[in-house]
Amino acid sequence: MSRALEGLKVVEIGQEIQAPFASLFLADLGADVIKVENRETGDLSRFMLAALIGGPEVKNAAISHYFIAMNRGKRSITIDLKQPAGIEIVRRLVKAADVLVTNYRPGVLERLGLSFEELKKINPKIVFAQGSSWGPKGDWVRRPSRDTLAQAASGIMAKTGRPGDPPMPSAILVADHSGGLSLASGILAALVARDRTGQAQRVDASIYGTMIAMQGMEIDYTSLTGQEPERAGRGHQFLHGLWGAYQTKDGHICIAGVDDKRWPVFCKIMGIQHLENIPEYGDNVVRNFHGDKIQAVLDEIFPKRTSAEWLKELNEADILVTEVVDYRTMLKNEQARVNGYLLELDHPTAGKILVSGAPVTINGEVPKEAKLPPEHGQHSEEILLEVGYSWEEISHLRESGAV
Repeated sequence: MSRALEGLKVVEIGQEIQAPFASLFLADLGADVIKVENRETGDLSRFMLAALIGGPEVKNAAISHYFIAMNRGKRSITIDLKQPAGIEIVRRLVKAADVLVTNYRPGVLERLGLSFEELKKINPKIVFAQGSSWGPKGDWVRRPSRDTLAQAASGIMAKTGRPGDPPMPSAILVADHSGGLSLASGILAALVARDRTGQAQRVDASIYGTMIAMQGMEIDYTSLTGQEPERAGRGHQFLHGLWGAYQTKDGHICIAGVDDKRWPVFCKIMGIQHLENIPEYGDNVVRNFHGDKIQAVLDEIFPKRTSAEWLKELNEADILVTEVVDYRTMLKNEQARVNGYLLELDHPTAGKILVSGAPVTINGEVPKEAKLPPEHGQHSEEILLEVGYSWEEISHLRESGAV
């Protein structure tokens, strides 16, 4: 695979998702990512073992699916950041690096003497990337957060689900992951600016800001009209009717709208030609934006046939439709494998498993295998040697507990 970021050195001082996911994206594109971990515990994600979710008898119970997902292909060094010797190691790492990325709460690295202002004295071309909860300014800067709180504060929880439901978060940690991609995008832009100007750059990307940016169309509607759109239900806040999931005889399929060009053939497939020209069912705006009536009709029809039977006809008619699948089904999908969205990982304990890959390819080159995540502190000596420590000095650092 093309390694567009080969030669780029990234120091990650992060936990769990936002900063680790940002640096994972850079690692997948060829960057050398050095993960700085707490000497005693390591990244908190190491402790979410499969057993915590599936119980002690689940397959591969003692392996952290979480840590694998966020840390494939990185190197790990353990450092005690409470010791001056540990801080000095980070300073040496930064001197040789292109990027430092963190999602520690704003102010933490500053208190350790590792602020942007201090680090750019060591490395005048460093990109300092802060993944944050609420952004770099305002009363909420040091307020703690989690993914779900960013969803709640940005409006997304209020709009997910059906009328009458309590506020509902996304089924995935959408704020942390998308916030990680925002942070990675900011890093790439800052690298361009650094190369253009020769000066260090500071990046901030917050999970709160990312959630707002991802809802631009919906938020702008409320700003323009003063009205709150309906909850998304099974479709979207604006799209009710021929949008979302329908139950079939053996599962569910999902439809993403039917335009005027496709409407006649859709009616023929569904056996509802008698409704084709009735405005309250067939009008383009009504059926896609306010289509409660057509939705009720289709809810009676779709269960009469299997998903495969419906998909065959609807796909042949170029209707925007696909099957609703669970993870076990998706893991068997060749479309995900052929594009590198799923990669084979040869794990020393679990054997060969499939893991999520990168959503980006360059020059059409697709990876087939994933690199292992690091063991806790696996590369400590290797990394210390690279930044100029002698074996005697490394031994002293070990004895003092700095690494």
